[in-house]
Amino acid sequence: MLNNDRVYMLAADHRWQWEEWCDARQIPRERIGEAKRVAYNGFLLARDRSPNVREFGALLVDAQYASPVVADALEAGLDVGTPAEQAGAFPLGWSTDPFERALTGAFVKVLVRYRPDDEEAIRDGQWQKLDALQTWCRGAGKPLVVEILVARRSEAEDEFEAVGRPAMLAGFIREAYRRELTPQFWKIEGTLAREGARTIDRAIAANAACRQIILGKAAEIATIGRWFAAAADSPTASGFAIGRSVFWEPSAAFLSGAKTAEQAAADIAGNYLQLVDVWRQSRV
Repeated sequence: MLNNDRVYMLAADHRWQWEEWCDARQIPRERIGEAKRVAYNGFLLARDRSPNVREFGALLVDAQYASPVVADALEAGLDVGTPAEQAGAFPLGWSTDPFERALTGAFVKVLVRYRPDDEEAIRDGQWQKLDALQTWCRGAGKPLVVEILVARRSEAEDEFEAVGRPAMLAGFIREAYRRELTPQFWKIEGTLAREGARTIDRAIAANAACRQIILGKAAEIATIGRWFAAAADSPTASGFAIGRSVFWEPSAAFLSGAKTAEQAAADIAGNYLQLVDVWRQSRV
């Protein structure tokens, strides 16, 4: 099960991104499963090399393209989770029905896109879906990770990143608690502003059982390190759930024929371990 105090998650559940990439290059979508296997092998290499990954590492991968990977990870006793949402959907929709067809991992992640100025009917419908998912997860004994993405619209970028998005995230979390939605982890967009990080932290800390993990948005590792540093004094910040920053370039090179599967997996392991080191240094 996910460790409440520390999580180093390799998030490899991307679907529509790979579909667009493959379609643009006339690469069969069936090969997306190979990219998922390469990411899994990179995770295993990192686990072999690092006691921190063995203790706190987790893997997020989808059943759509990687059900054999999920099965292998479960058989190996790894912390592996699967996503509930239909890839790229807004409003929130499910990847399959009933839940047990897709949510075969040990924990569940759901991505929800949110703006407080969305239509009320959209917001209410998403809340109802999240409530239904939490009910199912509790019955199945599977921890829930809720990822929130807040898009910038007309706001000035710098102010939105420092103040606007953190305030909207905090508002969503407070409303979730009011509705008794209490995931084990909130998967949160990072900010470079310490006060913005504190705003998010205070909202999450209103429920002592909840923690946050920081997502990557395909950013460079140096930028992610600055997000980690901004959240360094946030007691609820327990780690990260990052994917494309770790696996995209090596996996794309593999699918393009520029790297072997072994080379790509080794590069993924190196990137992942670098992120673990950056997180640990931000906590010193």
